[in-house]
Amino acid sequence: MQITKEQDIAAGEIVDLIADKIGTNRLIHPGTAISTGARLAGSFMFRSFNFNLKDIKPGTVCLSEQANEKGPMLIGVLGTTLSNFGLQLNKEAMSTTAKADSNLSFAESMNIVQEAAHEIMKRNKLNLEQMAYACAMATAFVIKESKTDLSIESGFHTAVYSFIEGSKTCPPVLGGEAPVKKGFFGFWK
Repeated sequence: MQITKEQDIAAGEIVDLIADKIGTNRLIHPGTAISTGARLAGSFMFRSFNFNLKDIKPGTVCLSEQANEKGPMLIGVLGTTLSNFGLQLNKEAMSTTAKADSNLSFAESMNIVQEAAHEIMKRNKLNLEQMAYACAMATAFVIKESKTDLSIESGFHTAVYSFIEGSKTCPPVLGGEAPVKKGFFGFWK
């Protein structure tokens, strides 16, 4: 997958957004910041599936084949970006390290950042899937910046968990968002 200049710019803007909205004086709780970036990535990916969300309450788990197919791509972008930063996951530590907790729920974190993130997406002329990858890149940067307070492996686990959460949970409605009709399961199309 080719990352564009616009995605790179958007990733930097997402990092700033998370620091400004989630942190206090740009000091942030690593687990909360990583979860927020990854949930945002998963949420943009979820939105790219174009499900009919009219009758679905935000926060509802929505399992789909699309999430199973596209979710791993977020993990791939995360791993590649961490590697580009010169960070390597310790395989032994991966099996013994847990994810970090977030101080915010899925809905709380999305309500704080999703509108501004959507503006970043529009300003950089990205589609929903491209924005999901930009948010995954931003999440990798937050992991890198948090490595003195949280191990890379714990940050990785936190991000993966939050990618899954975001890509399989109905997000809060964005301002002006109109539902699109499409079934959740392939045989409903």
